[in-house]
Parts: sequence; structure tokens; C-alpha cells
Amino acid sequence: MTNKQISKKSVTEAAIFEDDMPGYLDRDSNRGSEGVTVDDVTIPRIGVLQDLSPQIKKQKPEYIEGAEAGQFFNNVTDELYGAEFIIVPVMFRKEYVIWKDRDSGGGFRGAYSTMAQAREAMVTLEDAALCDINDTGQHFVLVIKPDTTADVPHLEEAVISLSKGLMAASRQLNSLCKMAGGDRFSRAYKVAAIPIEGAKGDYWSFKFHPLGYVPENIFHVAEQMYEAVAAGKKDVQREEKVVDGETIEAEEF
Repeated sequence: MTNKQISKKSVTEAAIFEDDMPGYLDRDSNRGSEGVTVDDVTIPRIGVLQDLSPQIKKQKPEYIEGAEAGQFFNNVTDELYGAEFIIVPVMFRKEYVIWKDRDSGGGFRGAYSTMAQAREAMVTLEDAALCDINDTGQHFVLVIKPDTTADVPHLEEAVISLSKGLMAASRQLNSLCKMAGGDRFSRAYKVAAIPIEGAKGDYWSFKFHPLGYVPENIFHVAEQMYEAVAAGKKDVQREEKVVDGETIEAEEF
């Protein structure tokens, strides 16, 4: 048997790969990634699918098999989380985000820490008349996957972006974290999709339910994520096309 045949068989059957990191590897080592900057590392967003989301329409290129309105999804991996999942809030950041109107092609035009900065930037845009500034709450979180155990946590970094009709959910999570006291990442919360009756139509939003305090190992992972985001080493995923559920549909709320 040739080396090529061995390689093909191994990759197909995943016979040579391990799910857990072997003892001879160092998780803290960073060799080979020294040149990676914040511009090269993005944290995916979790949105809630709406009735008009392209992810639930089979004729659309963004279609996700099995997707339905009211489900949460990852806008990078297209993974569906169902109607509820568990998070550890890590860090909150208020932003004023400029988006081009989706009927005019959509697109991210910049994010700023104050409304004044956003307005100053928008007047310099050639298509400023087609743009809008969205007051946005960026919630950096750790998703606790269903197969997590106390000894073997299965975690995923993500951002929940809440604006316009979803800002009530943003304020709710912030209030819960404030009332809990301590570090934001001390406790876990269940996230559920809830229907909302809006003036411009019904839509799906987020509702947060406090759970208990996180185990020490998960706390330290969240702490590391907090330090990376605070230092500017990681940021929310942004893309030119506006296709994730909560951002597109929030413009209509």
C-alpha cells in the first residue's frame, strides 16, 4: 500500500486523529500563528432566524437544511442551535454601526463607540443617503455546547448582536448580569427564542434566563476570552453581505 493510499484511508475514516489534545502538545503554544492579528481572527455571530431570513428558503444560496424561523444559528458555520441554548456572557460593548440599506445592496460601513463618531463618519460616505446608524449591543459570549460535561467542556466563542427591535433583549441580559454581581462571566444563562408582535410585523427575539455559577474551568476559559477581546485581539465577525437573521430583520422592526 502506498503512502497516498494510507493517507486517503486515514482521512476518510479519521482513524489517525484524536478528539482530545494529546499530552505531547502544548495548548498555550502559539507557533505558526505569530502573524495573526485582530483583522485575521473573527468571532462568529449567533442570530435568530426570521420568516424572511434567506437561511430558511431553499431557493436561496444561504439556505441551511432543516432551518426554521425561531431557531438560532451561527452565521459562519451555519450550525443550528435550535430554539434555545446556553451561554456564559463574557463582555458587553455598545456600538453605533453603519449599515447600507439591504434593498440597495446592504453592507457594513463601520462601527463606532459613539453616535457622534458614527455621524461624522457617515457624512463622508458616497452612499450616505442609503445608510443608517444602528445602536447595537455586542454581547461576546461562550456557548456551552450540549455535550459539555464538568470535566470536558465543549465551548464556542460567539457574539450576539442586538439592535433596534432586539435592544430590549440586550437590556434584559445586561440587567441580569448586573443583578448577579461579580464578573460578567461568573454565571451561565439559557437563551430562548420568543415571538414578538412588532408595529411593522411579528418577529423573533431573544430572552435570557439565569442559571447557576459556572465551573472553575469554564470560568477561566471565559476569563481568557474577556482578556483577548478587551485587548483588541479578537472582534466580532463582520461581512459585506448582511445575511444573518437578526441584523437583516432588525431593520424592519
